Amino acid sequence: MSINILFYTLFLSQIILISYYYPKQIIKKIDGVLTNFPPESYPKLYPESTDQLNVAKVRYRFLNQIILVIGLILLGFYVLMSKDYSDKQKFAEGLPLMFGMVQFIPYMLLEVSGCRQFKLMRKANKRTNRTADLTPRHLFNYVSPLLVISAVVLLFSYILFDLYIHNFAITSDLIIKIVTLSLVHALFIGLAIWHLTGKRLDPHQAVKDRSSQTQFALQSMGSVSIFLSLFLMANTAVDVYELGYMEIIINSIYFQVIAFVGIGGMLRTVKIETINFDVYKADNSIV
Repeated sequence: MSINILFYTLFLSQIILISYYYPKQIIKKIDGVLTNFPPESYPKLYPESTDQLNVAKVRYRFLNQIILVIGLILLGFYVLMSKDYSDKQKFAEGLPLMFGMVQFIPYMLLEVSGCRQFKLMRKANKRTNRTADLTPRHLFNYVSPLLVISAVVLLFSYILFDLYIHNFAITSDLIIKIVTLSLVHALFIGLAIWHLTGKRLDPHQAVKDRSSQTQFALQSMGSVSIFLSLFLMANTAVDVYELGYMEIIINSIYFQVIAFVGIGGMLRTVKIETINFDVYKADNSIV
């Protein structure tokens, strides 16, 4: 199989996975909540009219449909234009990453809508006798030490690999990558601390559900850190060994792995059947 044909397959997979399959699953999940847990029986779940939730859902679906069509058009253009390039030449290698960023816009907007809902929940929460989980929340209660150690080891392994492959020359490119990695991991550390010590976004969320959410978030960040280090190693090797034509393949695989770990992981972990919706009933006073 030629590199071009392999990329056609991978990019089509990226388009369908992120802009069709996962959105379809998320909308199915939203519809399941609306059908099985209506506002009449679970008023605390809906701080405002369900019309607003439906608007967010329709917008999310519409944006993904537009992006899906754009992706297919881009793939068509790529197929036509790549015929003028051999399998050993670089061509539009940044396409999977640039388009992938666009694919994540609907997810970010949906997340913003969710945060707005939680803010309204907290504002509407008039309960004065609030309870909290007094069990200490430590990092290794939620993630395996092996995952954390692997992430740290791979992070430093990438830096040593980059130095080794460039004869231990400290280049501006390496400095930029180290600064970027530092910022990304500083964000991860901040989010981890918030998940372990911060207040709940959802004031009604059951303790068990919050623990599951924290576990998923921490495990996802650890996995993303590992794949980021591997991705940077692969890109460094591609540059040094002049395998630029492989970069577009690596970029598409990387984005799909991130989507699988993040979005796919959320869909696999946070299931309607396992969430305690009783806390959202009008007569409920126990969290």
